[in-house]
Order: sequence, then structure tokens, then C-alpha cells
Amino acid sequence: MYNQIYSISSEFVKSLKADKNYFFLIKNWSGKRGPKRRLSIEKVIALNLLRFFLHVKDLKAFHRIIRTTDMVPEMPNYENFLKATNKAFPAVALFMQVLLLQNRAENENGVHFIDSTPVSTCLNRRIFSHKVTSGFASRGKSSKGWFYGFKLHGVCSEKGVLESVVFTSGNINDSKMVEKVTENMKGWFYCDAGYLKKCGELARLAQSGRFICAAARRNMNRIISNGQWRLLRKRNIIESGWGVLKQNFFLEYHQARSMHGIFRHYCFAISAYVLQCRLKSSLRLKTRI
Repeated sequence: MYNQIYSISSEFVKSLKADKNYFFLIKNWSGKRGPKRRLSIEKVIALNLLRFFLHVKDLKAFHRIIRTTDMVPEMPNYENFLKATNKAFPAVALFMQVLLLQNRAENENGVHFIDSTPVSTCLNRRIFSHKVTSGFASRGKSSKGWFYGFKLHGVCSEKGVLESVVFTSGNINDSKMVEKVTENMKGWFYCDAGYLKKCGELARLAQSGRFICAAARRNMNRIISNGQWRLLRKRNIIESGWGVLKQNFFLEYHQARSMHGIFRHYCFAISAYVLQCRLKSSLRLKTRI
């Protein structure tokens, strides 16, 4: 598994070297003084992705597991590994966007589902003592109750493949994020009643090729086709993806010590989830052939 992930991250870094922005991504990779890092940036990305594939929640526990094996002989101590992981944040953020862009390009029928999920950064009883995301996160309310943290807005295809993600503060209304989360996309977008918008805004989005079909509230009467009704009933596709991302890939993270660290964790978790979906789909195609 590690060799397969490493080959993907290695190809990604190799393609970056031909880009003019490569120096900007790695200018802080090596320190100004002292010896060079023992691990390359592609190995750091591959190891952090492997942690989520193995469902190891704690980075320190994962480092201990790797040190006991001969998988990576040049593995440094935990402090240096953590520093290298944080330095790789710009590269893995771009890696995540590349994976999502590939998923968007492969959606042939143009059917998408939009939804949001709360991502708490601490327990409710610790809101007033929590300082890491103070000033960035906020209190919000979901169908499961109040939380403190961020909201993750996403778009997935009919096959459940994640295509776009946007983080906002927890108190941002879902309807305000429709235009942002569907940017550079076209097709029909099915979502719950939280994404309802006015007729003028829907017409403007339709001119750009984005047709929004939101579920009606209980006090509303709307006429929709049988096909639209069936697709609206399939919104649980993206909701099940949120469940896998939280339970198996530990999206909610309460141990971060900085904003840099918490969003680094988010990018690695989402990248591992998207990459695993792509690897599974490629294996299915090979077995069918």
C-alpha cells in the first residue's frame, strides 16, 4: 500500500517541478541552517496519507509504528517528522485540489449533490477555554444540535465521488455558499432545503450552467418532475460520504495546537479519502476487464 501511495505522490511532485510556482511551494521546506531533511516531500506526503489508510488517529502513534518496521529506514524522530509534515501543508493542499479536479473532469452525466456537515474543533463544554480556533471558528447549529467549529460544504457525483470542498465558519448559512462550492462546475445540483435561493439568484446561476434543485420546506408547494424527485431522494449519497470521512478518516480533530496544524490535518484526511475512492474504482475497472 505504501509503495502505491508513494508512486502517486512522487508523480505529483515530479509534475510540480515543471511549474513556475514550485519554488514557492517548497521554499520553506528546508531550514536556513542545519542539515537537510532526511525525508523528501513526496515521502512525507505518502506517509501522512498512509496514516489515514491504516486508520491511525494519532500522528505520534503512527510514527512509533513506522519506526518499529523497516518500511522507511531514514525515518527521523517525531519532532522532525512533525515539522516536515507541517512544512508539506501547501503541497498537500494543492494535491487535494488536483484530486478533486480530476473527479470533476470524470463526471459525465453532470449530476451533483451538495451538502454541508459540521466539523467541531472542541467539545461544547470547552468552548470558553478553547483558544486554537478562537476568532476563526464559531458556534453553529446542525440537525444534531449545537457545535463549535467549522462547516464543510461539499459537492459529490452520483457515484459518491467528492468533487469540491469549502470550509466556512460554523455560523455561515448554507445558501450563501452555493456559488462558491459550485465554482467552475456545470450541471444539475441537488441539495436540501438549507440551500434554497431566490429566483433571481437561481436564474443567474443557470446562465453559467449551474441548475440548482433544492428540496422544498414543509410549508412550500412546488412542482417538480419525477426524475428530479428521485434524485432529491438520493441526497444521502453525500451524507454517507461525510460519515465515512468522520469515522474512518478522523476529520474532526480536537488535538490541534494551531490553525496551521488543524487545516493540515483536514487536507490530509480529505486527500486520503478521495485517493482511496479513486484506487477502489480503478481496482473495480481492472477486475471487470
